[in-house]
Amino acid sequence: MRVQRNNLKVLATFLFLTHLTSCSSKLIVQSEPSDVEVFASAQNSSQKKPIGKTPLEIKYSDLYEKAGFTPSNGEFLYISLEGKDYDVEKVLLPPTPYGLTSSHVFVKLTPLKDVSQAKEILQKLHIAQKFAQAAQFERALVEIDKVLEVDPNFIRALSLKGSVYYLQKNFDEALKWFEKSLSLDGSFEEAIKMITKIKEEKKK
Repeated sequence: MRVQRNNLKVLATFLFLTHLTSCSSKLIVQSEPSDVEVFASAQNSSQKKPIGKTPLEIKYSDLYEKAGFTPSNGEFLYISLEGKDYDVEKVLLPPTPYGLTSSHVFVKLTPLKDVSQAKEILQKLHIAQKFAQAAQFERALVEIDKVLEVDPNFIRALSLKGSVYYLQKNFDEALKWFEKSLSLDGSFEEAIKMITKIKEEKKK
């Protein structure tokens, strides 16, 4: 059986299947941290039903009964894990066929503060882009530096800083920031293109 995954945020979730010799298919759900609430709901339903806490091991027949779910027409089942101060994680499970297959789900939950911080970083980058588009370069650099204070190796921020200096025709500074972003990701195409472009500009 193939298990499909659907995450709400950036997270580290791993799914794998194990084949058992039992006649009853079952679902095993584990999480880090453990002791988080597990809910189930039909794919096209907003109603969720509690089915237990992690670590959880439940037969699919019992899972369907608790969730009030009847597998039909290939409809999928959502399993959601909800822990205090953690982002909600969702896993999409296809209806299990009769057989010897057991689904084992492991989910590493993301602390809400990390999610909030990621949103804040993206918001600051968006503001910086707006300032750069309006030729308010110094204000753009201030917003970018706020991001780099949180994550000095955030490639998009480094690249954006290089772009701002490029727009100011400060090619030496622009080159420095693009080269730094490229040193962190050797396949970063935007940095490769801009480094080539800047070097050509400096030859003129």
